[in-house]
Amino acid sequence: MYDAFILEKLESFNRQSGYKNAILYPNRFEMYQGTKRYIDLTIDTELSWKQLSSVEIEGVKFAEFNNPHSAFYCLSRNQMKEWIKSGRIFKNQVVNVGLLESAATFCLLECFSIYKPHPSNLNYFEVRHYDSKYSKLYPEPESPYTLSAVNNSSNIPIVKES
Repeated sequence: MYDAFILEKLESFNRQSGYKNAILYPNRFEMYQGTKRYIDLTIDTELSWKQLSSVEIEGVKFAEFNNPHSAFYCLSRNQMKEWIKSGRIFKNQVVNVGLLESAATFCLLECFSIYKPHPSNLNYFEVRHYDSKYSKLYPEPESPYTLSAVNNSSNIPIVKES
């Protein structure tokens, strides 16, 4: 994570979201062949941003998402107390892709509503996935959630070496 304002963004969301049990996760991305891919949005073709609750804070939109996994979370002291008191039942259950994803996400989803930045402001809060395995598995470059630094314009001449 390269964001110097991570704690300020988390604190602002916690204070202003209006939901007692809401927590904020970042959007995950991978860099692959000069392309930034928001992998949770390219893996899941059935997005549910509009079907779940959303909130706007200081012009930034956040929404619940049908794939809340980020492999990252940060709880405030009060959230940690709520989580401990919740009587959570997660006991090594595989409910969200695999054991690691379940442990990192489902254990909190039992107690909290998980929000991520809305697609209209994806990069507001993001974390880089340092592998490129999802980009290789789901290489669709046409996704609106893929930002390329490579110009694929047909106006660029191709030089063939002899």
